[in-house]
Amino acid sequence: METYYSVLGVSANAPAEEIKRVYRRLAQRCHPDHFQDAEGKKKANAQFSKITESYRVLSDEKLRAEYDKSLESGIKPKDKAKETQAQNAFRRAIAFLKQNDPWRAVNLLRIACRYHPQPLYLSYLGLALVYTKQYQQEGFEKLRAAIKQVMFNPILHVNLGLAHEFKGNKSEALEAYYETLNWDKNNRAAKVGIERLQVKKKGFFAKLFGGEK
Repeated sequence: METYYSVLGVSANAPAEEIKRVYRRLAQRCHPDHFQDAEGKKKANAQFSKITESYRVLSDEKLRAEYDKSLESGIKPKDKAKETQAQNAFRRAIAFLKQNDPWRAVNLLRIACRYHPQPLYLSYLGLALVYTKQYQQEGFEKLRAAIKQVMFNPILHVNLGLAHEFKGNKSEALEAYYETLNWDKNNRAAKVGIERLQVKKKGFFAKLFGGEK
């Protein structure tokens, strides 16, 4: 079985310095720019991608530990690595949303959805797209698609409510928030959203993240 270790030609116990040294040597040798013909460049690109991906995981202490566990448990290394990358992208995207930076969040959430598609990532991608104002139609399509996949997840309904609230669709937002309570009667985000729609109108992000009193 091919592993990241075998791609680099190092043992599973290889220290970080050895991995770094081997990666640099292989990357230089297999770089696509060294090949002129189309077939050679194509093969070099594929090999270079393997080398780079292997180094990316094995050079990161946390990712390497998770990768080693995946080898022990029999999970496909490639799938596990992609899942980990998706999780990391998702966490960073949420941080950017809290910083009112939907554009960076969109880029990261697209990566998360590509590497490990799941309704939660799709829902947040839809929400971020709505927040950009430029891709609101696509955003609502993804929000509804996520709910269609997993109707009972209250977070997905909250996100739809937030999107409608951001666009100024008060009745649709309230409908989504109340639908959330059908699945989780104690959902705080839905309750706060309902309360928020009853107060004097402020800037949306200020109300959502507490930046305005």
